[in-house]
Amino acid sequence: MKRVSLILGLVFLLGALLMAAVSYSNGQLTGDGILQKVDDQQDVVMGGNLISTIRFDNVYSDGTTAYNIFGSLSKKVEGQPDRSLIYFKEPADVEGTLFLSIKPQGEDARLWLYLPALGQVKELVSKEKHKSFAGSTFSYRDVGNRRISDDYTAKLAGEETVKIGDKSYPCYVLELTAKPKADVDYPTGKSWVGKENWLTLKSEDYNKEGNLERTMEVLKLGEFEDHVVMNKLIAKNVIDNSSTTISFLKRERPAKPIPDDLFDPANLPNFDPAAWGFKE
Repeated sequence: MKRVSLILGLVFLLGALLMAAVSYSNGQLTGDGILQKVDDQQDVVMGGNLISTIRFDNVYSDGTTAYNIFGSLSKKVEGQPDRSLIYFKEPADVEGTLFLSIKPQGEDARLWLYLPALGQVKELVSKEKHKSFAGSTFSYRDVGNRRISDDYTAKLAGEETVKIGDKSYPCYVLELTAKPKADVDYPTGKSWVGKENWLTLKSEDYNKEGNLERTMEVLKLGEFEDHVVMNKLIAKNVIDNSSTTISFLKRERPAKPIPDDLFDPANLPNFDPAAWGFKE
């Protein structure tokens, strides 16, 4: 009897340990946990000092097109605000415009715009943050530093595959809901997060009426410092039939750290694009 009781006790203990392991494993796969991994992966790639060149190609509802080429400087250092500075390279009529984003940890980003024709540095207020960035389907807030997990909670809704080129990627499907006080463009959405790379490979954004307004899908992946990164993506406004294709033309680390005073709004009129390879 004691032997039977001992065996039963061991079986119960092993079962309890197994259930605990399963619960722990499942706990790592919550929607919020996956969303956190998306932000963490972005921090790894964008961490430290980074110089990028990016192209936007816009197609508007009337069929007309436009493009922009930007030079970007970003700096992410632990214990300091995330900072980025975007220089408008092309076309000529907006050349020299600057967009600055400073995001303290756990807070919304503060955004500034420098217009060289006016010689004016302007901080964007809440309503202005939601306006179109350079005529694209993205808002200033989209382009400024942001962490999705700061603004949304996520529910793991299932698993699907997303095809990019001739390859299929297994993904977690997340249903996103804006946090009560989050200042966001879209209150709900869906994201397809790659299991192998923790990148959002596809997304859907729903407006206040609950209607699908914007979709995003990655068109091309690449590598940077042994990490999988997005090299090309397209965002479409399904209501007005406009779209923006973003191409990452170059990513590189600077030879020396980017000076902190470069991200001071007061210094924007003195920015030298040639010093960072944005202008000859």
